[in-house]
Amino acid sequence: MKKIASHITTFLMLSAAVSCIPKKEGSVYVPKDGDIKFTVLQTTQDHKLHPVKSTPFSKEGYTEIGYLDLDSACATHPYLGTGVSLTDASCYLLSQMPPRKRKAFLKDAFTPTGMNLSMVRLNCGASDYATELYNYNDVAGDVEMKHFSIDRDRLYMIPVIKEVLKVCPDLFVYSAVWSEPGWMKTSGAMCGGALLDEYLPAYANYVAAYLQAYKDAGVKIDAMSIHNEPLTDQNGGCPASLVSEEQEIMLAGKLFPEAFRKAGVETKIWVHDYDYTYWERVNRILADKDVNSNIDAVAWHPYGTGTPNLQKKVLAEHPGMPMHLTERGPNKLKADIQTRKWWCDVIFDALRYGSSSYSSWNLLLDTDGQPLTGKYPCGGLEEIDLESGEIFGSTQADVFRQYCPYVKRGAEILEMESPDEDIASIAFRNPDGSYVVVISSEDLHARKKYQIKFKDKYLAVSLPLGTWSMTTVLIENQ
Repeated sequence: MKKIASHITTFLMLSAAVSCIPKKEGSVYVPKDGDIKFTVLQTTQDHKLHPVKSTPFSKEGYTEIGYLDLDSACATHPYLGTGVSLTDASCYLLSQMPPRKRKAFLKDAFTPTGMNLSMVRLNCGASDYATELYNYNDVAGDVEMKHFSIDRDRLYMIPVIKEVLKVCPDLFVYSAVWSEPGWMKTSGAMCGGALLDEYLPAYANYVAAYLQAYKDAGVKIDAMSIHNEPLTDQNGGCPASLVSEEQEIMLAGKLFPEAFRKAGVETKIWVHDYDYTYWERVNRILADKDVNSNIDAVAWHPYGTGTPNLQKKVLAEHPGMPMHLTERGPNKLKADIQTRKWWCDVIFDALRYGSSSYSSWNLLLDTDGQPLTGKYPCGGLEEIDLESGEIFGSTQADVFRQYCPYVKRGAEILEMESPDEDIASIAFRNPDGSYVVVISSEDLHARKKYQIKFKDKYLAVSLPLGTWSMTTVLIENQ
């Protein structure tokens, strides 16, 4: 079974010391007790991180205050990165920006001075966030893809993606199909219906042609899902297809690997790409020996009734199987409940229970949640007012800014107990031995105090009041 290390061996580690971590304005590392350096950064109501003074490490902790114990924390799996979807809709809006403004926006999104996103998810053909319905081959029966063309993506998707690659050369790029051409489906259309058995080889050829065409255009796609959300056709409301368990086994175990080899592309294969709820289906798919020897990861979505700990149900039967959470962004109808603490719970739980990465949905939408071909009222990670040109960040973006600039690709995600269930927390150990701890609370009435135990010493941290409360502690062991 391939491990996640195979995904990251071509990437250079971004830093060799904590002193190289990008510093937010005003933040400095101050030696404490001679052998530990630390800084504390907190996000306040103005959406900005501020360095704050905190009690130095001491040999005795406060017995009445809970603590996170880094000394006993266990490394569970590596961190690949945090990402976002560069949908057709997002790329269209970005292409309409003045070049200078677009460059500044992408620099903020994909460099350590901003959010430091390091992964992007692409749509192979139209998703529900596109300016129109489209695919790459509408010639019915062309199973050999003689009429295949990605010219539609040359309008603005490929130019925008290549701009992102200039800003972030180590970008991990992956993709998924929302719907294959209608002639491969029971519905005869991109919206609704199911993939037909007779066109499974043609579908594999379609995906391989896409990967090859993007490679020729200068965009290497590192991983490809078998299909986005294969257990729903969204009742015909947007590009979507049903893909059965047996079809996914055939595609993952045989047809995708064969088509990729024939096309000369070295792209990883990910299965599922849907809710935690269906973990039993995932286990049955992975039980197939051909699937197990050809796929590289399981992709998840945190919708439905499933919970992040269900990833452990798959890991129990398939130890070491890499996992990624590939889609969850702001929802226009739930903006009032999607606070920073709410996002910390969603993101941190996905990572703590098995995922090596987390990706938001649309990088950029307008303030009405457009362009849209579907029916779901999503918001962008960031949104633009088309009249004024002003850009607004989401609470999810605030969370990304709290940890992404400091956690390096290849960091270990640590498992540790939190004595306070009202606090969301996560810890990483970077490849250089430094630590990043993020804590979020949502207490409106009392300032919570917390401690971090490290090298048998305790750092006391006072958490801010309010729904905006997030704290990042950076630690270097000298």
